[in-house]
Amino acid sequence: MRNIIIVFFMLILGFTLFIVPALAAGPWKGKVIDIETKEPLEGAVVVTVWERVYRTPAGASSYFYEAKETLTGKEGRFEIPSYTPINLLPLISYMRGPLFTIFKPGYGSLTMVLDKYLTGVSTEVYEMELSGKMYRLSTGLIELPPLKTREERRKVFPGLLMYDEANTKNYIRLLNIEAIEIGLDPYPEKGGKTK
Repeated sequence: MRNIIIVFFMLILGFTLFIVPALAAGPWKGKVIDIETKEPLEGAVVVTVWERVYRTPAGASSYFYEAKETLTGKEGRFEIPSYTPINLLPLISYMRGPLFTIFKPGYGSLTMVLDKYLTGVSTEVYEMELSGKMYRLSTGLIELPPLKTREERRKVFPGLLMYDEANTKNYIRLLNIEAIEIGLDPYPEKGGKTK
């Protein structure tokens, strides 16, 4: 009987460890430009977020897992290195992501799955309208619309999402710059302080 229990637990352990392949992805590379002038946008923040999603009888429930961020350089270019989230509980959860957020004060922000555009998988050009502004995506290129009025900027202000403050300092800093410029209260920094 004891051998049967040991074999049973070894099978479950083996099933748990090998049923879900590793989801290694990246690196994610791209360039962020102004959709009107085609000029590169230096200092835009690019944030990637992964979530752990638990399967429950009431439906899926997701929680923050990891975030990575970078700023675009002088030529509007950025790169986020390859990353593989680790899921030790594949029978009850799975990993979702990365979800990208691209933000620069004074421009429309974008939050969506961009993986196929930033890894060279897609060659299509995708145009979309959000809040009355056009955005364009193509292989390695994200085009953001400039926002010309305070009302436009307030309408599309992204706010905080499910981010880890330690790994998204630039995102929070840029959000606070935009919040102050459009007359909103800045977000508290760690310890409840605001700038």
